[in-house]
Amino acid sequence: MTLDVRAFWLIGALVTGSCGLLILIVRNAYPNYLGRALAVFGAASLCLSANYFLKFEGAWVGQFFFHVLATTLVTTCLSLQYEAICILKRQRPWTGWIYGPPLLVLAVCFWFAFLQRNISIQLIVCDGVNMAMMILIVLVLTRKHAGRLPFVDTLTACAYLVLTAATLAVFVDALRSGQFPQEFNFNRARSIFNYTTAVMAEGLIFPLFLLMVGERLNRALLVQALHDPLTNVYNRRAFEEIAFRELSGASRTGLPLSLLMFDLDHFKEINDEFGHQAGDAVLRSATALLRDSLRDEDFLCRWGGDEFCALLPRAKAEQAETAARRVLNAFEVFPFSHAGRPIKLSISIGIVSDDGLARSLSELVLQADAALYQAKVAGRSRFAIAPQAEVQPEDLRVGPVLRRASGSPIA
Repeated sequence: MTLDVRAFWLIGALVTGSCGLLILIVRNAYPNYLGRALAVFGAASLCLSANYFLKFEGAWVGQFFFHVLATTLVTTCLSLQYEAICILKRQRPWTGWIYGPPLLVLAVCFWFAFLQRNISIQLIVCDGVNMAMMILIVLVLTRKHAGRLPFVDTLTACAYLVLTAATLAVFVDALRSGQFPQEFNFNRARSIFNYTTAVMAEGLIFPLFLLMVGERLNRALLVQALHDPLTNVYNRRAFEEIAFRELSGASRTGLPLSLLMFDLDHFKEINDEFGHQAGDAVLRSATALLRDSLRDEDFLCRWGGDEFCALLPRAKAEQAETAARRVLNAFEVFPFSHAGRPIKLSISIGIVSDDGLARSLSELVLQADAALYQAKVAGRSRFAIAPQAEVQPEDLRVGPVLRRASGSPIA
């Protein structure tokens, strides 16, 4: 019994075609860029399926479709897969790598199929172009995004490397033979090996790509569950979990920890005068100022409305006071505005420090909130530090008010 390459073409057409259709069906269930990546990858799978189908029906479709269009569709598939992976990795694909290789292969195939017929050389050149595309895809897959490289991306890169190695083996074998007949016998062992590897690799790449999409969807859902949608900092639920962990660690190690409560002064007046759209813009700008004024290891949370809360691990009262001064200075000089109209905005801060006393977050928030109230009573645009003992209003230490260049205090 002898193997017929047409059987592998038929299997390839069915496998890649069903994969492409499945992706196009489910893509609408995925949001934003994930759906776009799936749509492009599904189109790539359909291109590969069309290649196999044209090869399988070679006796009926004619020389142009068999030798030119079918071969070009393979490179088009790789170009589209490159684009889909770039979309998934949040990287901008280079247009030249999307359109250039298919156009080059189309020209090469047309030349060696009709103008200077030599199908053997045509396949060697096309294999070289396809290997370049696969190596490019591997490079994109192994590139980190936002400082992370998911394991499934590495697995997918390995699958493309296997396909590249198989194509390289066929490429080297063809060059070593030194024989380049005008016609090519597709039932030769190296051709059957190449198509077998291609079908198996595509069957592996398809679920791996879906796993890549799933990994990013799960991460996006996790981020949405833990972050405030407007300001993109931690929400209250996530902050409470973080605070429990940090307070437990502080109680075991005896390391200090500080909590800062922030409240935007007269924020309701901004909403009333400029509208809620301006208020949202101001909140985002204020959040950015807070984030930039804190350390990388500090945790910032939108506690509710125009109130924010920051947890500073391993920070004593002096360090918390320094952070509060940075925040006040940042708010003093930042030009808040909306639609060209300046907006006057200041912030009040309450500070409480904990030297490993294993107090709960609710106790710290209560004391920081009392300090924040005292800062507002004292005139706003300042901070107040709560003592570590039970809070009494007369015990709160209020920081000095910041003054503008003119010498007048900030309202």
